[in-house]
Order: sequence, then structure tokens, then C-alpha cells
Amino acid sequence: MFEARQLSLSLSGFDLLQGINLQVEPGEVTAILGPNGAGKTSLLRLLTGETPPSTGEVIFNGITLDQWQPKRRAKILSVLPQGSPLNFPFTAREVVMMGRIPHATGLVKDTEIVDAALSVVGGSYLEKRFYTQMSGGEKQRVQLARALAQIWEPDGSGDRFLVLDEPTSAFDLAHQQLTLEIVKSFARQGVGVLMVLHDLNLAAGCADQLVMLHCGKIAAQGSPEFVLTTTMIKEVFSVDASIGVHPKTGSPLVIV
Repeated sequence: MFEARQLSLSLSGFDLLQGINLQVEPGEVTAILGPNGAGKTSLLRLLTGETPPSTGEVIFNGITLDQWQPKRRAKILSVLPQGSPLNFPFTAREVVMMGRIPHATGLVKDTEIVDAALSVVGGSYLEKRFYTQMSGGEKQRVQLARALAQIWEPDGSGDRFLVLDEPTSAFDLAHQQLTLEIVKSFARQGVGVLMVLHDLNLAAGCADQLVMLHCGKIAAQGSPEFVLTTTMIKEVFSVDASIGVHPKTGSPLVIV
């Protein structure tokens, strides 16, 4: 399990996050929602150890996050940040291969995994292209492949977790759908997935649990049906919305 216990974050006298309690289960998809400035990315940084909390603790596979040896943790916790600046002319293959650095599985095995990861994201054609010459969407696909390659197989160190910050932001409609299918596929393999999404309907269609952040606090968490109500959307986003039912998935459909 990936768990936050009473997490809070204060910077320069401002409370960015307050009293966050959250559990991400292996094999399930959890999506964090909320308006700009709600604390979504800050929460991911606390959960992944990038930023230390002001109070509270993060429990990762039974022990506090800071007790994990970084290389061992990297074998089962993979992170795709909102932006991945890289200004060196590495090929797509070289970038994805970075995800295999924590492992000692050998060049042959790592090459197989890199090939598979690029194929899954629809990026095999980018294999030899320089990262600096790619479009924003192509770069995002390569970075997603890197994150997937990092936790491609069970390691034995504990349950695997994939953390994604707005993974669909640079994608067209087809690649948004592909990304969510990949996320659900990894969850079916027992991977716990935690991601930030802005699109409420994309989140409702793929997540087992939604966490709605508002002003640094959890306003609601639970199933999509529980969280996505007209009252909650009005309270958090100041938008009058209607809630329907998606004709294909049966999930809530937010109409504004």
C-alpha cells in the first residue's frame, strides 16, 4: 500500500496542504482532481519523496518512505512529472533505457523491455529520433515509456506503483485514450496507479477512486459516483454542471 497520514505542507507561511489522509491500493487507479492551485502537484511531490512534508508521514509498502534505499525504491516506484526537460540529443531508445538504470537485468533483457514499452505507447517509430527534435506529444510518450519500463515487471521488493502528473496534457484524443488504457492495463497486473488529471470525465472513466482537492484539503474521496456530484463541482470549481451517465462505460458524465 501507498499511504499518506496527516500530510501537511507549509512554505513561506502559507499552508499548501493540510491534513491529507490517502490510501492507494495495488491494482487500483486513483485520480487526484481539483482546480489550479489546489495542491495536486505538491501532494505528488510529498508522496514520492521529492519534497519533505511539514507534518505527517508517507508509508510505502509497510515502512516510511524515507527508510527505503533510493535504488531499491526506484525499482518499484516510477514517477512521470508534469514536465521532463531534457536538452541533450538522446534518442528515444536512450531516454527509455534510463528507466532501467535501477535494475541489474542485463542489456538483452533491458532492450526487450524498452522495445515493449515504446510499442505500448505507440512510439516505436521514434526509436532513433533525437528527443530534442520531437513534438511535445512525442516527448510525453517517450517519457511515459520510460516510466513504464522502470516498473515493467515485478521485482520482489514490494508492490509496484506508478505516479503520473497530468499524463494526458500534451496528447490528442487518441493518445489520451491510449494512455488511460495503458494505466488500466498496468492496474490489472497489480500495479497501484496514482495520477493527477484535469479532465473530470477522463478520470471518471478510468479511476477506481477519485480524490477531490480544494484549497489544500481533501473535499471528497471515493468512487466516481460519490465524488462527482453537482454540489461538489459547484463548491470546488464554482461551475454549474449536470451529471449524466456515460453511454459506453456507465461512469458519471459531467456536462457543463
